[in-house]
Amino acid sequence: MAPSNAGVQYEPKDVKKELAALQKRAERLSKEYRGELISLEQAKRAAQRANDDAARLEQEYETARGAVSKLAASSYMTGRMETIPIITDGDPSAAIRDVTVVEHMARNNGRRIQNLQALALQAERSKQQARTKLADVRKEIDDLESQRARVKKLLAKYKPENPVKPGPGRPDGASGTKSPIIGNSMTSRMRTALQAIDGKFGPFPAVGCARPGDAQDHGQGKACDFMESTGGKLPSTSARNHGDQVAQYVINNASSLGIKYVIWRQRIYDMRSSGGWRAMEDRGSVTQNHFDHVHVSVL
Repeated sequence: MAPSNAGVQYEPKDVKKELAALQKRAERLSKEYRGELISLEQAKRAAQRANDDAARLEQEYETARGAVSKLAASSYMTGRMETIPIITDGDPSAAIRDVTVVEHMARNNGRRIQNLQALALQAERSKQQARTKLADVRKEIDDLESQRARVKKLLAKYKPENPVKPGPGRPDGASGTKSPIIGNSMTSRMRTALQAIDGKFGPFPAVGCARPGDAQDHGQGKACDFMESTGGKLPSTSARNHGDQVAQYVINNASSLGIKYVIWRQRIYDMRSSGGWRAMEDRGSVTQNHFDHVHVSVL
């Protein structure tokens, strides 16, 4: 039978309302913290997807419940049932309450009943997931807001630098590095960080920096990717250990280098949060999930 959840109502519109309120807080943080709050953005997307899934399954459940209700009513009217089905219009997970009706319908419409019960379980799981994801967004924002005083000092120390204009030439490229640089155009802060990292850990197979058309830090000359392998392949064990050392060095020297965040092996370490690695969503490939390179962004 469908699980009972009497007295608990789930309203997708309530989740949307809270998401909208959290979105306003997130936008304020993004402006204050110079944007690209990646872990917060992915938490918001996950919450929205979970809420949309819950709303869709709720609608599918209501449609299936209506079909079963009609069948039950038809069976009663034609005299094929001795018990009136009790199918509520309220909480979907408590829609079928009469065991006799369920048994009767199961004998004659087993597949419909099974589908209805399966939908009820799916809908309930999706509702819980939506609540959990919403709590993740709230937690992420609370954490970032708790760091406001520290981040304010950090941003005061590292004033904004003008983004690099795309086009020919190298407005502020790095020279004398051990590693080949792809897109050798960057802010002076990124150049300083690149030379420090490359000087200590290079040569890398390649370092990818400016990427014209990128809407985020690569497009503004504020990020470089330190490759540990090429061709979209997973790095060797020694290369992975090397990447671990690079990422840890950047974290340890974040304050002196003006680091905003590091991404490595599908995790992000944002210097504007309370600290620690945070898992990232699956983007679909070795490179997109940062298993083959350490991404470094500066303020």
